[in-house]
Order: sequence, then structure tokens, then C-alpha cells
Amino acid sequence: MARRTDPDDLRWGRGHRRSAAVGGVPGGRLGPVAACLAGLTAPCALAASWIPLRTMLPDTDLALLLVLVVLAIGLTARRLAVALAGVSAALWFEFLDTRPFGELWIQRTPDLQTTLTLALVGIVGGEVTVRAVRARRTARAENVRLTSVTRAASRLASGDELGAVIAAAADDLTRLMALRRCSFEVATAQRGRARLERDGRITLPDHPVDPGAPWSSSELSVWGHGQVFGHFVLEFPPGARRPSRADLLAATALVDQVGAAFMAQAPFPPEPPEVSSGPRLRVVPRA
Repeated sequence: MARRTDPDDLRWGRGHRRSAAVGGVPGGRLGPVAACLAGLTAPCALAASWIPLRTMLPDTDLALLLVLVVLAIGLTARRLAVALAGVSAALWFEFLDTRPFGELWIQRTPDLQTTLTLALVGIVGGEVTVRAVRARRTARAENVRLTSVTRAASRLASGDELGAVIAAAADDLTRLMALRRCSFEVATAQRGRARLERDGRITLPDHPVDPGAPWSSSELSVWGHGQVFGHFVLEFPPGARRPSRADLLAATALVDQVGAAFMAQAPFPPEPPEVSSGPRLRVVPRA
């Protein structure tokens, strides 16, 4: 049926851009440079704003606020930014808000203890925050993968039309892998384009792709009964890095559902079983 179908009827493009990164992580996160700058400057700004109050309020109040700033930097999930924020908080707390003011030494032992505690609690608490944020993002990514494959299986079980199944799969692939565009082609594979293998590897026709190298597009074949029905062309944003192996395997499982839809709506006659003279298993219903 794939050969008799007009290619124009089986070509869909999806140009949706995700506001999230790969794996369903919300967009708008600070990049590594911005997170580090925030870790360095935010404690300084808070310590400087405390100067008019430093003779009226205990410095432990400021230390607690600086710990909260370090924890907030931990929400960026950048360990280096958290470390810089912890050191910066302790440094500016000592320099601006402990006696003698404006000098890099501490006059009283309680202030020294507060400074060391501030640095330790800030860095440890920030690390806990980083791990919690990363665990939450991993859980969201797993949920996106599972939801995509489950929706595809549901469409197959419901008997949706082939065109709707392919269009929905293109949308799911776009969301799953943060694609710039995803389209389906019934034409033969384009030579020289990267190819997504069934085991999650991405290769060129003659050699593997460098995992760390940026690339623009790859293709994912739709198989059924040992035959290729077409290809999903995955177009990545400029400078995109290789998706995670889990995302690649989920994309392969998703496309397998499309192959099953092809087989369900355009089945090929099965090959005759091989004749064997050996023992055979026969299922006998209960009396």
C-alpha cells in the first residue's frame, strides 16, 4: 500500500518549537555562564543592601538570608554556580557585615563560626537542591517518553487513520526530542544524512557520528514486515547536541507503533511456515 499511496498524501511537517529542552524540562533556565554570574553577584547585592542595618540587626539574620540565596541558585541545577554562590556569600558577609567592616579578617570568634557555617550550609544545601531539581527533571523526561509511546499505542488500538497516526507521531517526536521540525517522507532515504538506528545509535552511512558534534538532521525509518514504509526526518535546532540514549530509544519505540499502523491498515500476506518433521506443540482446549 505504501507504494500505491501518493507521497503528497503522506507528507506532514511540524514546525513547532518547544519552550522546553530535551526531555520535557521547562524552558527559561539560566545557562551555565548566567548561573555562575548570578551565584557571584546575588550574595554581594544582598550583603551590600544589609549595610544600613548591620549595626541594628544581628548578622545571623543576614547569614540566613544568604543561605536562602544559595539555595535559590541551586534551582538552576548548576553545581559550579552553587559553589561560587556559597563562597561569595561567605566572603561578602565577612567583608561587608562583620567587624572590622571593609576588611578581610574577622575580629570576633562568633562571627568566624557564623561565616564558616554559612559557607558549609549554603554549599551543602545548594547541592541537595541541585540533586532534587535534576531528579525532578529526570522524572519529567521519563514521563514524556512514556506518555508519547502510550499515546501512540492507544491510537493504534483505537484504529485511527494512518494519516492521523503519522501526523500525531511527528508531533510527539517534536516534543520528545526538542526538534525544530519533523516530517514524514515515503521517498527513499537520502544519502549522506545521519540515520537513527534501532538500538538508539545515530550513524552516517559509513561511520558513526561523533556524539559531541553538532548536527542538523537525521532520519528514522518506519519498518514493518522487514520492509521500510518511509522515514521520519528529524530536524534539530542549530548547534543541537546529540539527544540522550533514552530519548532515542523512546523515539524508536514510538515509530514502531507507526509501523504497526501501516501493517494493521495495509497488511501483507504472511510467509508460509517452514515444514518441519520434528515434534509440534498443539494447544488442546479443556473439556
